[in-house]
Amino acid sequence: MSAEILFSVISDFIDPATNQKGNAMAKPNYQFKKRQKELAKKKKKEEKRKRKLENKAVEIDETEKDPTLSMEDR
Repeated sequence: MSAEILFSVISDFIDPATNQKGNAMAKPNYQFKKRQKELAKKKKKEEKRKRKLENKAVEIDETEKDPTLSMEDR
């Protein structure tokens, strides 16, 4: 067997799943990673907004329960 034929057979054997000979590395999917990062930021921002609204609601409830405190603060 000549070296050219042998090399051709070996390279096909190494990576039969793709048509690329010897290149079995997967390419990174940057768009997917970017979208996941954006979704995580959006979720975190929404949770922070909800926490702030809850804190405001608690403060409003406390001032309604004890109106003398709000009068004294003025």
